[in-house]
Amino acid sequence: MADADQANQSVDRDPSGAADVALAGAGPTPGLRTDGVEDGRAGRPSMTKPRSGRVRIAVIRRRRWGEAAEAAGHDWVDIPPPPTVGYFDSTLEDRIAHGRRVFAMLKNEPVDLILDAYGDGMLFIDDPRQKGMSAMLHYGLGVPLVSHWTETFRILFKRMDPALVLEALQSPTWFKGVFTRAHLAEMTWMGIPGCFHLPLAADDFSYSTDAPSVDASGPKVFFAGSQQSRYFSHADGVDVRTQWPGAMALAAVADGSASSFLDAYRRYELGPCPASQAAPGDQAEAVRRYYAHKMFFAASRNLATRDRFVYFLQKKLGSDFLFVGNARWSEAYGLTARPRVDQPTYDNLIRRTPICVNMVNGDNDSGLNMRHFEITALGGFLLSYHHAELDEMFEVGRECAAFHNETELVDKIGYYLNHPEERAAIARAGQQRALGGHLLRHRLEAALSWLRKGGHL
Repeated sequence: MADADQANQSVDRDPSGAADVALAGAGPTPGLRTDGVEDGRAGRPSMTKPRSGRVRIAVIRRRRWGEAAEAAGHDWVDIPPPPTVGYFDSTLEDRIAHGRRVFAMLKNEPVDLILDAYGDGMLFIDDPRQKGMSAMLHYGLGVPLVSHWTETFRILFKRMDPALVLEALQSPTWFKGVFTRAHLAEMTWMGIPGCFHLPLAADDFSYSTDAPSVDASGPKVFFAGSQQSRYFSHADGVDVRTQWPGAMALAAVADGSASSFLDAYRRYELGPCPASQAAPGDQAEAVRRYYAHKMFFAASRNLATRDRFVYFLQKKLGSDFLFVGNARWSEAYGLTARPRVDQPTYDNLIRRTPICVNMVNGDNDSGLNMRHFEITALGGFLLSYHHAELDEMFEVGRECAAFHNETELVDKIGYYLNHPEERAAIARAGQQRALGGHLLRHRLEAALSWLRKGGHL
């Protein structure tokens, strides 16, 4: 499967996000004091209580979170990315070097918490193999670390020792806002503490609420998205012995016997539970085995919930289908996609095309991607594959439309093309819902509320 930094890159936009909060792990945070008193452990300074609800946030790599903080009335500090390497490719040495740079920056500019995307805040100020987890940056600063988690840590920390990553994830002051409920269940099953549900969201900026100027003379349906899986088009080195668990899980999910890969994995006892393994190395091996078995399942689900509809629409609609994507669509299926567009062009296409179709990739068992919130916030008409959490975020039929298969997709496209007033009313309602509750500022406030409720802030 593709890495996180390759996802959703048909548009020049950072694909992060966050929201509604499913509580997990209540109670005060060990090692953090909120009264300004030194806690005395490992010489670590304590956290002072934020003033009257306004907090100061150190934002790592995702400036859009800083803009959300500003929109919500908070202060923020922009932390620069590593100077030589991307976070997904960072080694332990890279994370130590950058952790020391960030520590030097923040020790004289106190903040109330660190906020990152993809676990970028897992930085160190010393070698944790000798110093233990007290070498983590947020421990040294005495503040909580909050990560918006939109990928598996198999992808996020691919150049790190898995056992060390699992140990770091046990930090009682590292909190993970997980964007789908199915992935939240996986992390809980793996024994990772401090997780809560925090869906994706649209960026914070000034959206036009004027009725879009829909161009009925151009393409009728718009889709933007990268082709992410190389499993079937480039399968060299794939161990077929790992495929049957994924195929079994796929069959169980297809007929409703299981709700997710994790559900099937546990039902058929396909591998050990990482949380039940005592040694860090055994835990890491159990996690590796789980994701190795899930790879075929995720690739197949990519075909089932996303790629087949893209293929179908291009063959069925021809020039009426406006398709923006990367070169992999041609490599995998022989499809022709318009190359990546800039943000203003993307926004304009959403507002001008009558119907915006959206689907999710195979790694996503239950949740929504950023496109759901972008399309609706911009005032576009959203026709989405019906994923489990769609009904939590939108009222289907009033704020968006949904389909389950090709027949329903064609029927819905035909219906809404022939009923422009109803389509416009749904788009207006969807935009009101997105702007009223699905912007990053709303997700940030939900995360802060969760932290306060648990005594972590």
